[in-house]
Amino acid sequence: MRLIVLLLLGVFAMTSCSKSALSDVDIMDPSLLKVKVKIEQNDHNDKEVQVFIRDKNNNPVDLLNGKVLINGQRVSFDRASVHAAGTRGYIYTPYNSEQVFQITIFWNSRDSYSFVLCPETGWPGFYCNSYSSCNPCDNCGEHTVHESYELKGTPFYHKEITVSYTIQDR
Repeated sequence: MRLIVLLLLGVFAMTSCSKSALSDVDIMDPSLLKVKVKIEQNDHNDKEVQVFIRDKNNNPVDLLNGKVLINGQRVSFDRASVHAAGTRGYIYTPYNSEQVFQITIFWNSRDSYSFVLCPETGWPGFYCNSYSSCNPCDNCGEHTVHESYELKGTPFYHKEITVSYTIQDR
């Protein structure tokens, strides 16, 4: 029985992670791309900003001639590790004090869209917990917060970017 479960998990992992055919072409129409940003913090203070770009079938897109910048740093197409079970996307590990994220998505070598995640746009910031070296904050306590919202008026699929965050605090 254990072997069957392992085989099924292996087949699921191989088929669910195949890249989109859009990874092989220069994207001219950004409305073909679904964009989701996940900001994750676990109870050990591991943090990631995960930018997932997908096609209409939810297959990951590795931008052929594009790139993703977070706070001016180019991020690589990789597997997420915080609350994501190895899902592939553009993964950024923030410095301990970073709370605001400017994200720029170049869907080809010249066209891009930028947005900022901060309290004014719905992202409340990371919590301080027993593992962090940041200053004490009012948000501390033993709980998990999971919220999501949409940024409207973008050039992407359905004219939106979905933003979600999961923050665990001890």
